[in-house]
Amino acid sequence: MNQHDLASALLCICQQASAEILKVYQRDDFSIAAKEDHSPVTAADLAAHQVIRAGLSDLTPEIPQLSEEDTELTYQKRKVWQQFWCIDPLDGTKEFINRNDEFTINIALIENNRPIFGIIYVPVSGVAYWGGNEIGAWKQEEGRAPAQIRSRPLGKDLIVASSRRHGQEANENLMLPIAKQFSQISHRGMGSSLKMCLIAEGIADFYPRLYPTSEWDTAAAQAILEAAGGRLVNAETLEGLTYNLRESLENPYFFACGDPQFPLEVLRNHLASGSQNG
Repeated sequence: MNQHDLASALLCICQQASAEILKVYQRDDFSIAAKEDHSPVTAADLAAHQVIRAGLSDLTPEIPQLSEEDTELTYQKRKVWQQFWCIDPLDGTKEFINRNDEFTINIALIENNRPIFGIIYVPVSGVAYWGGNEIGAWKQEEGRAPAQIRSRPLGKDLIVASSRRHGQEANENLMLPIAKQFSQISHRGMGSSLKMCLIAEGIADFYPRLYPTSEWDTAAAQAILEAAGGRLVNAETLEGLTYNLRESLENPYFFACGDPQFPLEVLRNHLASGSQNG
């Protein structure tokens, strides 16, 4: 299956999962429970997981799946996978619970530990982003034809995408060594993987993540951002994030940027010196 056909098939699966998510979103009771790591899970997470698992099993029965809601899957079993689906059925559960509409469905195809295709779907708006190493990056708004997107080169004004919940002070400190390169640095708060979508479509320039995330939080976004011309890299090594190489599914801290010439080395060195001093 080529990646354009793959995008069409995954869009249908995302729309089906989205319908289940929105049914729960319209309820008064989300059936919220706490996982072992104390993060919340709702009836919407679980319903979307079931739809996506069934849809992908029909589409590609030979490709295994790693989902945030697959709690029983061991590293011993998955470490031999050369190819697999990496899935977050509902990215931004806290945004969902707070009803701010900034939550997504994330599905990525991983091959040899790197994301080669990803789709991110926004249930409330029906907006979809997708991208792959063969087709570039795309955005489709509900009722419109898909349009190709591309990250933008650095200009005089820098827009930093940031989490609504984590790390504002750390982010501002991180930007100090490059602040003089720009006439203005502004911050745009956004939930879930939408921060990286803003970079892929050329609305924002940079997103530093200095708080924990898991592999299903970034895989689809990385595929889209790289297809759009940007980078998503380990904040320490500046190499692209890799997947399913460790028992832990927690990512290292990372940087996402739209322009490959972004001065990441300066920020890495600043971060390293700060951690050594502090």
